[in-house]
Amino acid sequence: MAVQWGMTGALVAVWLASTVAMSARQVPASAQPPAPGVVMLVPSGEGLPDGPGKDVTVRSCGTCHEARRAASARLTRAGWAAVIDSMMGRGAIIAPDQVPVVLDYLSTHFLGEAAQPLNINTAPQIDFESGGGLLRREAAAVVRYREKYGRFKSVDDLRKVPGVDFRKIDARRSAFIVVVG
Repeated sequence: MAVQWGMTGALVAVWLASTVAMSARQVPASAQPPAPGVVMLVPSGEGLPDGPGKDVTVRSCGTCHEARRAASARLTRAGWAAVIDSMMGRGAIIAPDQVPVVLDYLSTHFLGEAAQPLNINTAPQIDFESGGGLLRREAAAVVRYREKYGRFKSVDDLRKVPGVDFRKIDARRSAFIVVVG
């Protein structure tokens, strides 16, 4: 019988491959001093539900941003796997054996349905980050541009926003919609 992976299986396969690749370059966070002038956050689990994996999730996610900020999204398990993979690609250090723990915690406490498209004319910054895959500074740039110049007429209008890598948006085009009026 042939196995059909579909989108979820493909994301898991990518996640597993990246986890194995990342494990070769893992360095404990304590061995990496912050660069001069970089302020590191003290991880805080305030506001997060208790449960297995909370401490690991707070340690893993909370050094770069508030863990509850990241957990404000509601994603499918495959969506959380993609977020974890993306964060590791940006330098988050999560030991390979801890990735499933974080994934289980987020999937259990912050599970959502399939992602709904973001209306770029009304979406808050956090939605551009969590659902749209933009960096915090890119999401902030979109919101500032929208506030300054008004509503977008099409997703392609995001090309005009300075500081936003439109390739990210183009790659996830189905995640964005424009409701005018």
